Amino acid sequence: GKLKLWNATSGFCYVTMEQSHTAPVTAVRFANSSVVLSSSLDGTVRAHDLHRYRTFKTLTTPTPVQFLSLAVDPSGEIVAAGSAGPFHIYIWNLQTGKLLDVMTGHEGPVCDLTFQLSGGCLASASWDGTVKFWDLYKGNIATESVQHTSDVVCVAFRPDGKEVCSGTIGGLLSFWDV
Repeated sequence: GKLKLWNATSGFCYVTMEQSHTAPVTAVRFANSSVVLSSSLDGTVRAHDLHRYRTFKTLTTPTPVQFLSLAVDPSGEIVAAGSAGPFHIYIWNLQTGKLLDVMTGHEGPVCDLTFQLSGGCLASASWDGTVKFWDLYKGNIATESVQHTSDVVCVAFRPDGKEVCSGTIGGLLSFWDV
């Protein structure tokens, strides 16, 4: 449940945030140069201030869940977290802490999330063998779903946003034209 920050050049751990979470941390993402986010099996997403080394916001859901994945949009204002059950994606505004939407449609744990660098597109990878694409401006229905032959464990947009790569538990990488 601890969050550690390391200097990438020296390899020195310069801070350990002891009371970050009450269960294992499952993902971390930088929102910007002074904010890092973490998700946990304790059902929270926490925003940490890198100047004061403290948690300044805790994002939660109406009912308890365990988070496996985390993504932050390019502006650093929209946060998405995928759960192990009930297989939903939760969307918050980081400034207000308000839960904006709950994306439904996966039939297995949502193990990875990524935002397209341009536009409001979110891609989700799930153990249900799919990658789903979500337009955050059009509500909680997936705009596209791509089926795989085994559990999908990771997904990433190419920097220009024109392709997405997904990886499966079987070791297969698939490239998709967005």
